[in-house]
Amino acid sequence: MRFSNYNTIRYVPFLYFFIITSIMVLGYLEFKFEQEDLFYAEVIYWIFLGVMIVLLLYIYNFGKIFEYDSDGEALCFRNSGAVLSETLNYRENKAEFPKHKLKKYKISDYLIFKKLSIYVKSNYLGQKQVKKIVFDITFVKPKRISLMKASLNKVVKTNSEKLHERRSRKQ
Repeated sequence: MRFSNYNTIRYVPFLYFFIITSIMVLGYLEFKFEQEDLFYAEVIYWIFLGVMIVLLLYIYNFGKIFEYDSDGEALCFRNSGAVLSETLNYRENKAEFPKHKLKKYKISDYLIFKKLSIYVKSNYLGQKQVKKIVFDITFVKPKRISLMKASLNKVVKTNSEKLHERRSRKQ
């Protein structure tokens, strides 16, 4: 199974532009009417400015493209920024590994964002350990998340059955 949340995220650059333009227009209006004694207008200005900045930070932190691919013998996960991701890909988080290395996964659903944590078996410098990799899935549709859960459950179940089979052979 392969999917991406690009259709949802494609509006993020427009939102960036709109929010930054709104902040600049508000700053200009505040500067232009600074001499006026408009208490209610100033309160509304600061509230609107605060909301715009919080919205900008939310979209910056959680508005990421998520790609998932479980076709073949490997699992591929990728997060990248929605703005300037083609030229400056400084926010990319990528993991590609064989299916048999997936130990478990966890989807954390907080109030305003969602995270996917995957636990991968690693053999770093001869030490067996489990590495945790976190991906942002805030703007992935719930139907896609449930399909991804089913796919990952199938992989984890297959891996645990193979592990039990190997342990029973050793005994």
